[in-house]
Amino acid sequence: MKIYIKHIIIAIVATFVAGCQGLQMPQSPLLGTFERKTGHIVYVGMDSNIYTMNQAGQDVVMVTDQTQLGPELPDNITYFYPAWSPDGEKLAFVGYRRGDDRSVEVSLYTARYDGGGLSKIFSQPDKQPFYVYWLPDSSNISLLSGTTGDDRFVMDIVSVDGSASQEISRGIPFYWAWAPDGYTLITHKSSRPGAKLGSTSLSLVKVGDTVIDTSLNIRPSLFQSPVFSPDGKYFIVGIQNSEGGGKLMLVEESGERKQILNDIEGQAAFDWSRDGYRVAYISGSPTVYGMVGELALIDLNDIDNPIVSETNASGVIAFFWNNSGDKLAYFSIGETGIADSVTQEFVLDLSVLDVKSGEIISLTSLRPTDAFMTQIVPHFDQYQRSSTIWSPNDRYLVINSITEDNQPGIFVIDATGSLQPRLANYGVMPFWSRK
Repeated sequence: MKIYIKHIIIAIVATFVAGCQGLQMPQSPLLGTFERKTGHIVYVGMDSNIYTMNQAGQDVVMVTDQTQLGPELPDNITYFYPAWSPDGEKLAFVGYRRGDDRSVEVSLYTARYDGGGLSKIFSQPDKQPFYVYWLPDSSNISLLSGTTGDDRFVMDIVSVDGSASQEISRGIPFYWAWAPDGYTLITHKSSRPGAKLGSTSLSLVKVGDTVIDTSLNIRPSLFQSPVFSPDGKYFIVGIQNSEGGGKLMLVEESGERKQILNDIEGQAAFDWSRDGYRVAYISGSPTVYGMVGELALIDLNDIDNPIVSETNASGVIAFFWNNSGDKLAYFSIGETGIADSVTQEFVLDLSVLDVKSGEIISLTSLRPTDAFMTQIVPHFDQYQRSSTIWSPNDRYLVINSITEDNQPGIFVIDATGSLQPRLANYGVMPFWSRK
């Protein structure tokens, strides 16, 4: 026991010294064992099953296992797109079952985070789910699906026990945000296949026994996902001005009162802090990986007098608020390196911005996985609504990066910058529970 205590003391001292000197110290293996655990991380393993673990890469639970599904289903099911329920108790994810005739059945599954209660709750032959977004009360799930015989996406709501489902709307592209009441959402979509952002429409939708879709008389600018304030009183969208440029607009939940927050150039992406006091946004030019722009903040402590401030964060390609609303983790374009004599490595830099002091802590550089660059980054503003990379206590971040042996690694990052990244496991699509 004395040996363990000695190692713990050494780890604590190393952390303190690193924090004082601005250096990153190597992590002792014992640090992950003894540090206080916070929530759980879900990820897709190398065998295409869903797993959960703690931030030390311990207490690994195999949530899906083909043998649990019964003899009537062959062992050719792969899983993807995991999403936590807001209460942190359950998971929803998509399963792909390949038939002998090369057909693919795409279904929505749920399970408890400890691996119990695995069940298929939604499966329709003409729908292929690919994005999962829990409703705020954790009792229903919204999902976006591709469709056969229709070039548009379709959004459905499914009860967590699979007893009922309700189609809400169709469109392509299709983005949405839930209000905290779980009955109201804003949709941003086009009803015409092939339409681009800027030729889309916005609707205020009420769901219940029937769906009431009220079109807003607003011409959207170049943006993807709208966002509701944490108290549900307001939402923010991008609108076109008379000169063809864009503006961020604050709208009351009723759709009546409107207020311009700031002008934007090019495409924009934005999110409301969970404490309700600030909105962060980037605006810039689209790239093959998504939009790249400058990060800015809007202080909404006085909703009638918003204060816009710039930051020193540039080349930002994605960002995520922490749970307290005082810090932003953001990814920016890093310097490319030569992987070999022919190819170049694509590098992202991960940093954390303290929105009160303006201090920026550079955490690490990473080689992003294909799943992160093709699924998350181009649509990070939609994933902001449904998932988080922050631990519940705001101390850690979970990221997906290529390891030195060219495998997709799941790394846990100390948000203070005092410790080197920790490889927790191998896999893709890691997200942290909010509780």
